[in-house]
Amino acid sequence: MTKDKSTEERHLYWNKLAVLAVKDEAAFIELYNEFFPVVYKFLLSKSRSGEMADEAVSRTFLNMYAHLSEYDESRGAFSTWLFRIAINELRMMFREKGRSLSAEWDENFDPPAPEKDSPETRILKRERDGELHQALARLSEREQKILTMTYWLEMSAGEIAEELGMTSDAVWAVLSRSRKTLKKYLEEGQGV
Repeated sequence: MTKDKSTEERHLYWNKLAVLAVKDEAAFIELYNEFFPVVYKFLLSKSRSGEMADEAVSRTFLNMYAHLSEYDESRGAFSTWLFRIAINELRMMFREKGRSLSAEWDENFDPPAPEKDSPETRILKRERDGELHQALARLSEREQKILTMTYWLEMSAGEIAEELGMTSDAVWAVLSRSRKTLKKYLEEGQGV
C-alpha cells in the first residue's frame, strides 16, 4: 500500500521547513504553530495530566529548539523526530515521578471539552474513551506501538518497519490483527 500523496507532500514540506528553521525564525514559528497543538494533545492523552502535558510540551519544544540543527531529513520525517523527543521527555518525567508510562488511567482525568459539547455528550465520550483505552491496554506493547505510530504519528508501514526493525509485511500483519482484536474487544464489551 502506498502513502497518500498529500500526506507525503505534507511530510516533505515540514521536513524542508525544519531544515530552514535552524536559521529562519519565521520557519521555526510556523513549525511551532503547526506542531504544538498536536504534540500537546498527544502528551495529554499519554500523561492523563494537564500539568504533566504542559511541562512535557515545554521540554519537548525547548529540546527541539536546542537540537534542530541535528535533524536529518534523510533519516525520517520531522514529525517522527519531534514525537520521539516528546515521548522521551514524557518518559523521563514519569521516571522522575516514579511512575510508568503505561500507568492506569486516573479516574479524575477530565480534559477540557470543546464549548459545543453538552454534559451528556462529554459523559458518553468519556465512557467510549475509557472503553477504548482499556481495550488498547489488553494488546501487546508492540501492537500498541504500531497502532500509535499508524494513527497518531501518521507513519507509513515502511517508516514503522524501519523504526521497529521489522518488515513492512510484518507491520501490516500486526496492524491488521490488532485492529481485529481491538474491534472484537469493543464489540464484546471486553475492553471494560
